[in-house]
Amino acid sequence: MHVVKKKVVLLGDGAVGKTSLIRRFVMNKFDEKYITTIGTRVSKKTITLENYEITLLIWDILGQKGYERVQWASYKGTDGALMVADLTRRSTLESLESYWIPQLYKISPGIPIVFLGNKRDLPNWEITEDDLGTISEKYHTVYHLTSAKTGENVEQAFTEIARYVLRKKVDKNENVGLEKEIKTIKDALDSIIYDFSKNYGDMNDAMPIVRRQAEEANLDIKNPNYEEVRKFVDLLESVEKSFKGEDEARKLKMKRLEILRKVR
Repeated sequence: MHVVKKKVVLLGDGAVGKTSLIRRFVMNKFDEKYITTIGTRVSKKTITLENYEITLLIWDILGQKGYERVQWASYKGTDGALMVADLTRRSTLESLESYWIPQLYKISPGIPIVFLGNKRDLPNWEITEDDLGTISEKYHTVYHLTSAKTGENVEQAFTEIARYVLRKKVDKNENVGLEKEIKTIKDALDSIIYDFSKNYGDMNDAMPIVRRQAEEANLDIKNPNYEEVRKFVDLLESVEKSFKGEDEARKLKMKRLEILRKVR
């Protein structure tokens, strides 16, 4: 038995059900409550496939457009991706091709992907199976109709992407530039979160801290305002004092405030 680890990301717009799909696959649970993912969350599950014991490191990445620095940093080292659309919202399928796939391909051109039409249990679909078939053929892959609520086809979808990543070697452009002009509050917040994670040393380890401070600042990740981000910067400084020291934490705070002032 061969033992391997593979990193898989779930991508798609907010509220398509990425977190619920992971929860269903890893813990076989479902929660009706919707919680916006801030930054990234990483789960793990081991499966057996084709004489391999595969530990899937499953990254749930912020589903809000505009946080490109955080998203690009999260894509590094990715072996495969599940592209998730909400069957009741056609715009979520269009976003996969206009935003999420191009962003991912900047890091890993031609990475294995599988499409999911999620929320199969709901009526009033705006996305048809023909739509999913067309986009899947374009990217030489397959699609699954899933329901995080009932569990339908969830395990099959994760097994499918595991099979793909076993078979295909991925070219990874780890040195893609993260430079982007700061024009909006969201751009500034993206840069601040990325900067904190980089200084902390590890994106995955930094994210629980980012989430806690964002909650304390009452930060609306979808539509942040200046005062919320200003408070968030103060809270990050209070954390960094414990491992950077007061002087260095102060310098980092001033750097981030300068970023924020660009959009005031």
